[in-house]
Amino acid sequence: MREPSSEPPAKWTLYGIPLQKGIALGIGAPLYLPTYGNPIWFDPRMFAQDEDEWRDIDYRMPTEPVEVIGLTRTLDDIPPVLAPYVRVVGWIVEQPPEPPLPTVPVLLAPKLPTLLPPETTVVLDANAGVAYIEPSVAVLARYQAQLLRTATHTRYHLEGAHLPVRTWDDRPIQVGGVATDWDAAPEVAQAGAELVWLTSDTLPDDIRATAHALGGKPLWLRLTELTADDDAYWQGLLRASAELNLTLFVEQADALHEATDSLAVAREALRMEHVPIGALEVGLLVHEELPDTLEPPPYAVVWEVGAWTQALAERLWEAQATARALGVRRAIVAPDTDAETLALALGLEPHTLIVPADALSAAKTRLALLSVAECREWLLLRLRDWANLALRRQPDAWLTSRAL
Repeated sequence: MREPSSEPPAKWTLYGIPLQKGIALGIGAPLYLPTYGNPIWFDPRMFAQDEDEWRDIDYRMPTEPVEVIGLTRTLDDIPPVLAPYVRVVGWIVEQPPEPPLPTVPVLLAPKLPTLLPPETTVVLDANAGVAYIEPSVAVLARYQAQLLRTATHTRYHLEGAHLPVRTWDDRPIQVGGVATDWDAAPEVAQAGAELVWLTSDTLPDDIRATAHALGGKPLWLRLTELTADDDAYWQGLLRASAELNLTLFVEQADALHEATDSLAVAREALRMEHVPIGALEVGLLVHEELPDTLEPPPYAVVWEVGAWTQALAERLWEAQATARALGVRRAIVAPDTDAETLALALGLEPHTLIVPADALSAAKTRLALLSVAECREWLLLRLRDWANLALRRQPDAWLTSRAL
């Protein structure tokens, strides 16, 4: 349990419904709209009396844009931003906006405060459905540390080993790595994996250290046991998701509903304790055929492949078509990075391909030399004539000809 504190989390705390999940921190005053009607955007240069004063104000303006959170009744008919030094990193609104939603976090609050002092700090936690206006030092420090850990992911993508992969026909594919335990998870991320796949029913002793080492990269956690009645367990997972970019995977379709309900109860309990909560999603690990309907729909479906056979490839072909109809992400855990294995996986057109940690570099190199469209047509031919030796050797021929 969290120790009770007499200090309020913020001078104002807004509860609402998350429309677009995420966490943002900024100064609310420049984009705060205290009255209804047409918004008025603030740009100090508009008040310059002449060109010299305009240049003087422009010289003193910050070089980097100030990150702010906009508060407004509605996003409809918002005029262009007249303050070029401002970057909106989140919205708090009273009326739900029309699709498409902004890419930044959006919180739907029942009523905004009528007045805010200038340069007000706002923390928007659209994962928990809460916003803190003038947060306490403790709350501000927690969210600043969390955003700093997530920003490490940007550093990763500036390095060659961590760059995203695109196939020969310029299709993006997310490449993940398998971790054997929590201690190995940071090593897999440092080796260049875009996400880490881990099977465990426990959490690490030092979640913050693990989160910092992962640098914001997603962690897909496969749960072998589902303790739906353990409230402390689900609250612990939600607390961990504030540090880790975490997605849970259950092994039965019936468990999706149990996990979703358990998380909803835990989320409501933690929201009243004013602690950060991450955007925890639930996915499904598929062993047999995928049901035609899943309620609630999972964040992603994953197939683990031990050894490719014609019967398995046929089942996966049908299951992938069902997953596409459901509109969920599709992922495959491959046993190795042989040319034939990668081509079979690409032929199923997954969003994510997870490989052994020691084969990440080889997988990225070979995937860049394979075409999704070619692999799909090749897989259709294989399903008709699985034992054809010439067809089996085709992926190796692609790699050899394109590596020159």
